[in-house]
Amino acid sequence: MKRILAFAPLVLFVGLLAVLGYYNFHKKPQSELRAMVGKSVPGLSLTDLQDGTQTELKGLVTASGKPVLVNFFASWCAPCISENPQLMALKARGITIIGIAWKDEPQNTLKFLAQHDNPFARTLTDPDGRMALAFGNSGVPETYIIAPDGTITDKITGPIVPATLDEVYAKVGGKSPPQ
Repeated sequence: MKRILAFAPLVLFVGLLAVLGYYNFHKKPQSELRAMVGKSVPGLSLTDLQDGTQTELKGLVTASGKPVLVNFFASWCAPCISENPQLMALKARGITIIGIAWKDEPQNTLKFLAQHDNPFARTLTDPDGRMALAFGNSGVPETYIIAPDGTITDKITGPIVPATLDEVYAKVGGKSPPQ
C-alpha cells in the first residue's frame, strides 16, 4: 500500500500534463488581433532607411492622397521573402506600399531589398518595435490597408499569397484586376 502511495505524486503529475496537453492541442485558434482597424495610424516617427531622416508615418500616408499598404517585414523572415513577388505585383498595379523593417539591422534590410527587389515607395526602420507594438503586430509579415485620411481599414496577418493578391488589390481601392 505504501508503494502505491509513493507513486501517487508521479501519477498526479502525469495526469496534469495529459490534461494540459489535451487543452493545448484542442483549443480554438487565437483570434487575429484587429484592435487598430477603424482607428488612426499611430503618430510615431521612424527613421527613413534611405536618407536617415525622422519621418512620421501618418504624414506619409495622408500626403499620398490615396489608400496605401503599410507592410511590416524583416530580412530574417522567410515568409517575407515569399510575399515579395506579390508586393512587387501590387506595386506594378500602382499601389503605394510603405515598408517598415521590424527589429532589423539597416544593412541587413538594404541587402534584403537589393536581393529580392524593392516594392516599397518608402522604407522606414522600427529597430525597437515601437511602431509594431502601436499597430498591435503579432509578428512579420503583417500588412495594413490605410485610407487616405490615415484610418486603418484592414489588417492582413501573414504573407500575401498569389491566391489573395486580387482580393488585396480590390481592398486597397484597385479596380478589377488586369487580365
